[in-house]
Amino acid sequence: MTGPRARTQEEVMAARRAAMLRFAIQQQEAKHYAVALDMYRQLIEAYPGTEEENEARERMLDLACLFGSENQTHRMLSVYDTLETMYASTSGGQTPAESRRERVRQILEEVHEQDRREAEAQARIEAIREGVALPPEPARLPGQHEKSARQLKSRAIDRERGADVA
Repeated sequence: MTGPRARTQEEVMAARRAAMLRFAIQQQEAKHYAVALDMYRQLIEAYPGTEEENEARERMLDLACLFGSENQTHRMLSVYDTLETMYASTSGGQTPAESRRERVRQILEEVHEQDRREAEAQARIEAIREGVALPPEPARLPGQHEKSARQLKSRAIDRERGADVA
């Protein structure tokens, strides 16, 4: 049972959210992007799960796209970073720093995997150039790919050096 005081408080909060959103939109239309972004950020943090929060998030994404189209890459990435930090802190029980570390770890794993594939491809190309038939790739257990990739890469580099000397 909600009393008149609780209803009044809800109405005041709804009016405040609507006023904040209107103000932010006015600032965005006046090209005062920093003020608009700050107001959108406040709406997202203070009123999660509301229509105003959804609208603020969408408008922040729109501004990021605008910055990207105007070659303002730093501003675009800053908006994405702000959104990622705000939403990462509420999901999975991770702090924003932990979430970022996890994302960096994932990116590094992807980069290392790509490096490994490129080293293997380069070694195969070098073997084909030399006319050496390579055996089919052996099945590996997880974690073994780093050593073999390094070996293949060093072999390819040694072959390059040997070709230059001869």
